[in-house]
Amino acid sequence: MSVDRAVDRVLERLSDAQVETLAKACEGDGAVSGLGAFIAGASPAGRDAVEKLASSLKSHPGLTGAGAALALRAALRARREARARRSRPVWTGPGASGEQRLTAGVLHELLAGARERILLVSYATHTLSRLADDLAAAVERGCEVDAVFETEEDSAGAYSGPATPYAAVAGVRRWRWPLAERPGSGASLHAKLLVVDRRRALVGSANLTDRALHANLEAGVLIRDPEVAAELHDHVAGLIGAGRLTRDP
Repeated sequence: MSVDRAVDRVLERLSDAQVETLAKACEGDGAVSGLGAFIAGASPAGRDAVEKLASSLKSHPGLTGAGAALALRAALRARREARARRSRPVWTGPGASGEQRLTAGVLHELLAGARERILLVSYATHTLSRLADDLAAAVERGCEVDAVFETEEDSAGAYSGPATPYAAVAGVRRWRWPLAERPGSGASLHAKLLVVDRRRALVGSANLTDRALHANLEAGVLIRDPEVAAELHDHVAGLIGAGRLTRDP
């Protein structure tokens, strides 16, 4: 078995702490022998993976224990980075548990953690008090805040709701998709999106209304990949820059 495949098998079967313990054992044993004895609590499959790694290392005498430790730590770092970028489900409604999060809580967490910029896009946008407080606090921290929303006028009457959400929150820049820029009557600004600092985003079915955040059955995805979050932000920013979305007074 190649060393690369042996390292992959170890990562598949051992916890982060066990991999780090294994890396330390490799550093301290130039012969890289008896590694399985260092891994407390490993499953039989985990111990088998460790022994296969030891066997593979012995068949490559040019690879030192320090080199094996470096390979293990590089693989462990890649796993941690992938885990940190992994998306998570977000729900409103019954049954959310474990790693699944509730929409209102995720919104608050993202807004409270913003340090540079916030982009909000919603079809139905009500000035919810907690959300308004979070946006006001973000503005006070120096964040740029842009909110894009639907209006009755721009939707040719298809939408009925508050005309100027967050009008009382100083510093929030409000944007509309004017009827003249739409491909035809009936086209809606229907996206529901929050992007924070171009690094994290929430995309889902929930509007920014009390019912959508607390009562309906709504689904969303918390995106923690900065590249994807930046693409989402930049698409809307491009529409603003091109004049497709216009500033609401």
